[in-house]
Amino acid sequence: MAYGIVSIPEDAREDTEQLGSKPKFWVALGGERWLFKEARENTGEDWAEKVAAELASALGIPAARVELAEYCGRRGCISRSFMSADAGEALVHGNEILAFHLTGYDRAKTFNQADHTVHNVVSAIQSLLGSATLVTPMLTTLASYMVLDALIGNTDRHHENWGLLVHVDSGANRLGIGVAPSYDHASSLGRELLDARRAELLRNDGLERYIAKGRGGIFHSSADSRGANPLRLVETAAVEYPHYFRSALLSVRGLSEDTIGGIVNALPEERASAVAREFALAMVLTAQRSLNKIPR
Repeated sequence: MAYGIVSIPEDAREDTEQLGSKPKFWVALGGERWLFKEARENTGEDWAEKVAAELASALGIPAARVELAEYCGRRGCISRSFMSADAGEALVHGNEILAFHLTGYDRAKTFNQADHTVHNVVSAIQSLLGSATLVTPMLTTLASYMVLDALIGNTDRHHENWGLLVHVDSGANRLGIGVAPSYDHASSLGRELLDARRAELLRNDGLERYIAKGRGGIFHSSADSRGANPLRLVETAAVEYPHYFRSALLSVRGLSEDTIGGIVNALPEERASAVAREFALAMVLTAQRSLNKIPR
């Protein structure tokens, strides 16, 4: 059965700006807040977000819930808010965490931030929390986000696309902290390609080369000039930090082709063509085979 498409009432929008002024805005649906993200012309940003969220769910990886949506004739998707400011919750992005730990870290440099490395993230979390009972589950969760990125070819895991959720319970004078669910996966699954290019890559065995060319927002080393390929990054990091990556890699191994195919092929034809679905499925299965070769 195909995924449904949520039609957002015009008056559900929470701000008063004109639609053309920005491609993202919050809407209120069924007593919940959702972020509507308009898909750019000739891209699959909407369905890439949906497939990524469904794959994360199948793998047991925490991720924001996503539904396909439309607003005033605009195609996009909605992502459900995972925090409540009224309940004392706040999202602390990765750039703030790294800037607190690393002297001179440029928190405003969203892209090409070479100090956004796995080693620096690990050391920042360890320094911030200290206790292994807190550090290990947090870094295991963050490692699972990197594995998800490798599986879908997500190239947009910059330092504002992950973070920690802080919960302040003023009544009990208590502070809780955990990893925010994974979010913002639109830059994946060949979402920028046109069908003719997808077909060419599939026909000429170019898929593995396409996957290998992808550059993400996390770097191998601060000395590198470009972000690491998401798949190569996990291959390297899983050897250096096997205890953090083992669980997610085992989940990937246990994900059947039927399950993956069911997730991808549930995309409605009006959002993703047959070629787009074929390419996305082949991309995930190819990455899965590579991830399954990583020693555990």
